Formats: sequence, structure tokens, C-alpha cells
Amino acid sequence: MDNPKIVLRPLIGLLEGQPIDMIERLTIEAISKHRCLVSEAELAYDRYKKQPGEMEISEAREAYLSSMIAVHAQQTVVSTLIDILGYIPPMPTSKAH
Repeated sequence: MDNPKIVLRPLIGLLEGQPIDMIERLTIEAISKHRCLVSEAELAYDRYKKQPGEMEISEAREAYLSSMIAVHAQQTVVSTLIDILGYIPPMPTSKAH
């Protein structure tokens, strides 16, 4: 199955002609945000798996799904920014999320 890569064209136009150091900072920020969203989604998944009642499972499942939507949307932002930048920027020493 051939899945074409999703690119956010508005970001390409928005950042065209912008200084590379600014694009790098924005990319680092987007990667950091993505990492936080992944951590939040993992927590939501853990809560979903530990819920005993059907109503709680439904609410926890919806929270997990919402978290995963945010993760995938942010991944598309990160991927597009890395394409624009042309490389994966060095990340600062990370702090706990």
C-alpha cells in the first residue's frame, strides 16, 4: 500500500524566505511539543486500560483517542518543519515532561 506523505502546504508558504535559525527554533519547539503530547497520550492510554466501569472506559477511551489525534496532528507539523529545514535540529538537553 502506497501512502503519500502528508505535508502542510500552508507552513511551507508561511516560512518561505524566513531565516533558517528561526525555522530551526520553531522546529525544536514543535518537536518538544510532540514529545509532551506523546507522554500525555501514554498517560491517557494507561487510564483507559485501568478503568473498571463501562462509563469510565468510554470517557477514558475518548480522552485517549483525543490525545492520539493531537499526537498525529503534531507529528505532521514536525515532519513538515523538518522537510522545510532540511535536517533534524539538535535538541537541547531535555527536561522531564
